Amino acid sequence: MTSLVSIGAAQLKVIGLNPQHVSQASETRVPGRATFTGMDYQLTGIGERSARLEVLTLPFVFGGMDALGWLQTQHTAQLPVLYLRLGANLAADNLGLVVIRELYMDEDRFHPFTGRGRSLNAEIGLVFV
Repeated sequence: MTSLVSIGAAQLKVIGLNPQHVSQASETRVPGRATFTGMDYQLTGIGERSARLEVLTLPFVFGGMDALGWLQTQHTAQLPVLYLRLGANLAADNLGLVVIRELYMDEDRFHPFTGRGRSLNAEIGLVFV
């Protein structure tokens, strides 16, 4: 299986920790000031770029807990890591260095013997550095 997304050492795959939704956001600063002839705008640079991923795994069927462990380790250590996405012809697009700013995990339907959730959803907030 090839990885669909790579965040540092965490490999997000179809079988394992599967990405469900990816979004990106960025802003540019363009302050304006009223003049006698209209508005005057000044381009002052790019603001923060961020990405958000929603991932899903069924730990008892597909695994994926190793990738989630790597995400937790990189998040607590605040490591800048490479953010790669699978592109055309199995070539990866290097989107840049990111830091995992937020990591939310939800477990549903607990297994009666292990106490782990049968399905695990996570949301990862990335900021480009």
